[in-house]
Amino acid sequence: MSKQEEDGDAAFDRIMEMVGDAGPFQWRYNLIFNVVAVTFFAMNVVNILLILTVPEHHCAVPGMELYNVSDQELWNNLTLPRAPTSRGDLGYSSCTMYNVSLYPPGTDPAQLVFGENDTIPCQYGYWYDRQYYDKIPATQQNWVCEKELYATNVFAVIRMAEVLGSFALGQLGDRIGRLPVFLVSIVMILVGRSFAVMTDEIYWLFALLAFIGSFGTNTSFQSPLIVVMEISRDEDRAALSLWQLVGWTLGVSLPPLAFWWLRDWVWFMLLTSIPCALFILIPGYTIESPRWLATQGLYKKCLTELKKIAKVNARQFLLTEDELRERVPVKEVEKTYGIASLFSGWHMTKLSGLLLFSWICNTIPTYTLLLFSMQMGGNPFLNVFWQGAIELPAYFCGQMLCNSIGRRITNCIAFMGIALACIPIILIIQNSETEIYVTTLAVIVKFFVCLSYFALYLQSYEVYPITLRQTGTSFGLIISNIFGTLGPYIVYLGTNNDVRLPFAAMGLIGLVGCFASSCLPETLYQKLPETMQEGRLFGKGQKFWSLPQKPRAEQPQQPATNRDYSKLSQHESVPESQSDSEIAA
Repeated sequence: MSKQEEDGDAAFDRIMEMVGDAGPFQWRYNLIFNVVAVTFFAMNVVNILLILTVPEHHCAVPGMELYNVSDQELWNNLTLPRAPTSRGDLGYSSCTMYNVSLYPPGTDPAQLVFGENDTIPCQYGYWYDRQYYDKIPATQQNWVCEKELYATNVFAVIRMAEVLGSFALGQLGDRIGRLPVFLVSIVMILVGRSFAVMTDEIYWLFALLAFIGSFGTNTSFQSPLIVVMEISRDEDRAALSLWQLVGWTLGVSLPPLAFWWLRDWVWFMLLTSIPCALFILIPGYTIESPRWLATQGLYKKCLTELKKIAKVNARQFLLTEDELRERVPVKEVEKTYGIASLFSGWHMTKLSGLLLFSWICNTIPTYTLLLFSMQMGGNPFLNVFWQGAIELPAYFCGQMLCNSIGRRITNCIAFMGIALACIPIILIIQNSETEIYVTTLAVIVKFFVCLSYFALYLQSYEVYPITLRQTGTSFGLIISNIFGTLGPYIVYLGTNNDVRLPFAAMGLIGLVGCFASSCLPETLYQKLPETMQEGRLFGKGQKFWSLPQKPRAEQPQQPATNRDYSKLSQHESVPESQSDSEIAA
């Protein structure tokens, strides 16, 4: 980092102290946009997943009265073939029926005998288990049998939308500002989710609106968090991030309960999406980041936003545009080449590859668990509720472990926990009497997934040098979300073939993630890389299973070697005489 960049950041921190960096404005903004708004934004991540559930079903065969049958269960046994279920037992075939027309009306039910060649596809519609799900697209539009991949494909479309949205809108956030991207994200959520209720009869249009509604979900979280961090004190930023996790946990926990109560997907979608419009209509608080405006040389607009903050914080702010320009000059940053810089030199390529593997191993179980929790037995709404409610305790536990035993060991423990918790689920999930135990163990798996996410996010942020931290973290999330599109198809295999398959896949993925994360360097108590040169050598020389050691203030600074830049002091830098080619080697 150049001296000019350090001075510019420090100067803007002083300016924020003048207008108030821990006053009513910050806490109101955080409450409105980082907790309440995020709660509704998270609801729109979950609501589309809940309505795409496909309940148990089989052919609806009319004509009981024509054959003098009064018992529905007897009629089903006579007219529906048996087929293995995903749990390994026998149940009614989901998509075939016996050709009852082979026997004339009035035939004695005891004579209704059919062979394997007497089966035909469902002719008269479908019967659905409506214990939990009543009005949803699958039951209203019969997204089953020949259309059984409709819901699964929409899941994949949603995931791809999140990937492309993170990439496109994330880039725009640094180019045109946080506020425009935030507002565009809200509009896309509103259009995509609320208009979807009128389009389930037109599948391609429904899928398109699902794509639009999911395109801006990630940036709807990121933008307000970035703004509030950029106008707050350094010591408050960790707490602000945790507050957003409170909003996220509420947002993923409340929708299943609301849907359980409403039982109508149209009203459910409107209830969870339309309130997002409220967060466009708060002009006193929907501000652009003044720090971003200053870095772009937009000093006049920066002053306008600073005065808004000062007014709410009851501070007198008299700085002029020329004074602001002088105090906070436009920064000159180290030149990088975007994603290509993540793979400059063997060591940085290895670190980037390990981080990508770790992100993929975290994201696939995240999405698979959420989708499969609605299909694995028991009350699906309570399954999803507990999957969401466990997230906040997991993040708090992650913070505690990462700050005590380190990021690497915490991540290894989390991935190993995923693998070990999947083993008993695989052994007992086929038994319908063990639903409560399966649900509990699945929640434990989700706990470890969230624990891994917390540690992995810290590792991604701290392993890369300053000029690549945003790029590296975003790239990891994008690539992992692309692989996350496998989640719906893993769930499809579990619900249509063998219910054990999703947990077997997650267990193997957990083992791969444990290996990948164990090879990453520990970042706790380490001097983090600032330049590309330091990034190419960060972590070299660390012992494989070394525990992080808190530095002692009284110890003299040890001379840094060319092989271990993690032990450089805060004021040292890589020797300028060493060339990039020597470092890469």
